[in-house]
Amino acid sequence: MSKQENSNKKSEKKNEEKVSCQYQYIVKKYWNKFFGSTSSNEQTKKEEPTLKEDLRFIAIFISIFALFRFFVYDYYIIPSSSMVPSLLIGDMPLVEKWTYGYSRHSIWFSPNLFSGRKFFKHNVKRGEVIVFKEPEDGDKNIIKRVIGLPGDKVAVKQGIIHVNGVPAQLKFKKRFIYEDINMRTFNELVVYDEILPLSSAPVHTVAYYEPARNSAPNNFDEIEVPEGYYFVMGDNRDFSKDSRCGLGMVPEENLMGRAVYTIYSIANGVKLWEFWLWFQNIRYDRIMKKII
Repeated sequence: MSKQENSNKKSEKKNEEKVSCQYQYIVKKYWNKFFGSTSSNEQTKKEEPTLKEDLRFIAIFISIFALFRFFVYDYYIIPSSSMVPSLLIGDMPLVEKWTYGYSRHSIWFSPNLFSGRKFFKHNVKRGEVIVFKEPEDGDKNIIKRVIGLPGDKVAVKQGIIHVNGVPAQLKFKKRFIYEDINMRTFNELVVYDEILPLSSAPVHTVAYYEPARNSAPNNFDEIEVPEGYYFVMGDNRDFSKDSRCGLGMVPEENLMGRAVYTIYSIANGVKLWEFWLWFQNIRYDRIMKKII
């Protein structure tokens, strides 16, 4: 065997021993931290992580977590019934943050660091479920479905959406009694499968409260969506504050991302910190359900 081969083997052995020692040290350090040490007090003192190391680890973890939520994926909890039956109170949708690019609203507290949208500016499509900052005060996070794009002409007649003169297609699905735990009311809703006009989005479900079919939000003439804005509606058509009333058009800058999956869902108004109520209230059939 050549000297070079002997040298390489010795080097490999040293590297393996070094990695093994590092691994043993890490395991031993955290074992001692959480379960106590069986070694001498002097040795334990040397191996205990300092407060500075702990704070550094916590700072790095929080930074990575925050950056992930700012720029990759985020999650929100649905507080109202405006998107029933697609999203229920207590659902937690996962939101893609990069889909429409980034604005100051992509960051917590919406700091005024820059204006407009930056990077990855993909076009918004009709039928997508989006999360955005409320146009009026830029404080609340809102989730709705995109109905009209900039330049579209939107009208509603007897609750049926028309975009550029083309009506949506509705197919009756069922009737059901819905309990709104926030309003403490029971309402009979009629559910339809809906195909939006001029859209490649898949069929989704919407709900109507039949006595409201003749109301003003369900009957208005064509309005044109301004450039740089979007017309949005909730799927629970008669119990939604949206572009028809109360919310207005949504500025492009306010978009935060596209909702893609329901990653968690809990019923009966149970809070995340009420862990003792989780198991009997989790909606297991909604976990990792695709949002369409």
